[in-house]
This record gives sequence, C-alpha cells and structure tokens, in this order.
Amino acid sequence: MSNNFKIIGIMSGTSLDGVDIAHCTFKKNKNWTYKIDKAKTVKYPSRLKKKLKSCFELSGYKLIKLDHNLGEFIGLEINKFIKHNDLNPEIISSHGHTVFHNPKEKIGLQIGNANKILSIVKIPVINNFRELDIILGGQGAPLVPIGEKLLFKGYDYFINLGGIINITKIDSSSVKAHDVVASNLVLNNISNKLNFEFDNKGSIARKGKLITTLFDELNSLKFYKKNHPKSIGIEWINKKIFPIIYKSNHKLEDVMATFSNHIAYQLIKNIDGKKNKILVTGGGVYNDFLVEKIKVYDKNKNLWIIPDNKLIKYKEALIFAFMGLLKKLNKQNILNNVTGNNIKISAGNISENTF
Repeated sequence: MSNNFKIIGIMSGTSLDGVDIAHCTFKKNKNWTYKIDKAKTVKYPSRLKKKLKSCFELSGYKLIKLDHNLGEFIGLEINKFIKHNDLNPEIISSHGHTVFHNPKEKIGLQIGNANKILSIVKIPVINNFRELDIILGGQGAPLVPIGEKLLFKGYDYFINLGGIINITKIDSSSVKAHDVVASNLVLNNISNKLNFEFDNKGSIARKGKLITTLFDELNSLKFYKKNHPKSIGIEWINKKIFPIIYKSNHKLEDVMATFSNHIAYQLIKNIDGKKNKILVTGGGVYNDFLVEKIKVYDKNKNLWIIPDNKLIKYKEALIFAFMGLLKKLNKQNILNNVTGNNIKISAGNISENTF
C-alpha cells in the first residue's frame, strides 16, 4: 500500500466565514508528515449564509432542504477547485456546518449532505465525525487534537482562535483539550449589529471601553468552572452570552471591547506554567486588538507562535482531511480521552460508489 495519500479537507466553521477547501498530501514513514498543496476559502452566497445563520430555527423539511443545498454548493466548489488546480484526490473529508451541539442530550448535527457531494464530485466522501462520539457519551469536541498530536511536534499548546476558541495541551504523557470561550461567533454578531461583517483587525473594539460590571458577569458563568471534557455550542451562546451582553443600553463598541477582554482573560486562565511554546491559528489571529489583549493578560512570558497564512487559515481543514484518511485506514481518528467517551473509535460515515 502506498504511504503517500492525497486528501481534500473541507471545513465550514460556525462563524460562517466561508468554506475552507484544502488539498493535502500525507506521508507515513516513522511519523506522519503533511503538506497543504493548494487551499482556498469560498465565501457563502448571501442567501445561503442567511439560511445557515438561522438554521437551528428551521422546520424539519426546510432543514433537510438546506442540508442538500449546502451539499450541492460544497460539491460544485470542490469540482471547480479540483479542475482549476488539476488535482486527483482519493477522498473528500468534510466537517459540515454545525446546526445542533447538545452532548448532554447526546444530540449533534452537521449538515452539508455527503451523498449530494458524492453525486457531484464522484469521489468518496467522509463526513459526520462528531455524532458517534456524542452518542457514546463524549462531547464530540474538540476533534482536532488527534491531528495536533500526530502531525505537529515541539509545541506545548495549540490554540484555535475561531468561532469558539479551543485549546490543546500536549506533554510527554497526555493530551488534554476542550472548548474555552465563545469568540468570533460573538464578536461577529456584535459587528453585524453595527452593519459590519466582522471587526476588521479589532478596530471597533479598540474604540470601546471596558465595562467592568459586564466583564465580571461574563467571567462568573458556571461553564468556566466546569472540569473538562467540556464543549460550547450555539445553543449555550444564545442562552448564556447574548442575553448578558445585550440586556443593557451599553454602547456596542464598549460591549465589543469588553467581550474581547473576556476572551483574552478566559484563554490565559487555561494556560499553565511559563514560557510555553504555543501555536496559534484561526481567523482571530487577524484581530490585532484581541491578540494584543491576550498578550497583556499573559504574565508568564509564553512564546506565541503565529505561523504562515496557509496554516493560520487551513489548519482545521488540514486536520479534517487527516481524520478522513485515518477513517479510510480504519484507525482511531478521535482522542476519546479528550472528548470524554470510553471507547476508541474511527468516526465518520463514508459515502461512496459501490458499482
């Protein structure tokens, strides 16, 4: 069997920045190595983005229709990507867009119909990575630590500054990971109320002032005191975060500044020790104000490593490509000690032609 695998990873995050498509090559000798060969982010058409933003409110029929619509969009964009770059991937590995995430009731749902994608690209598609872990009692998150453990060496922590910030700590004996705090999902929501898609470089937050009472109220939420494994879904944000930040008549610039401080404060609380080597990726890396605040709250002289743009943008698409490869090889692709279930699994559903 060849030890040279070419996989396309698809990541569509909760912050709705777009669909990340990354063609990756993986090799296995003594250790796994990777290369992101080609990558692209495709913005959602405005109508599709609007539907995805409120998808958790849809009726069953409309949600199924959206599942197919998103699958068709992803499939067509993959075809364009493959043709433009003259690629020949073995499989497509797709995260999907999260609609529901409720591990307490063992319910999770990602849409972006794999059979629809298969019907367009004519290449096997692997999706639905979270559901089995949730059904088995895990959080279904975070999933990326398997890739961080096997593909990256020499780091103490990995942090993804995405819609929801998650953190992974790796040492010689263990891997620990969990969701830390809602981030771009909330910052983008505040930006939308000011008629901006997002807070470019944190310029809105930089104009605001810290609201001490709001800062303290956010930091007192019970989630932050829970032991991990733990994860955050849009349901929790809708129930716990938005009512707090919008219940008063504070200026939205001040709310933005305060929530940015809250993110930085909670993140630093989850980093132990001094002079850790920390790899930071995700869209939040481009929020200068947020990154500055993280460093202000960091009193332990940690080394914050911001890689090249390709890895900043496509690390999660890369790791979902890798998870799809591990599924194809029938190997463990979720660290169950991280998510909280008791069984080692190779998660994901495979859609492929059988004729």
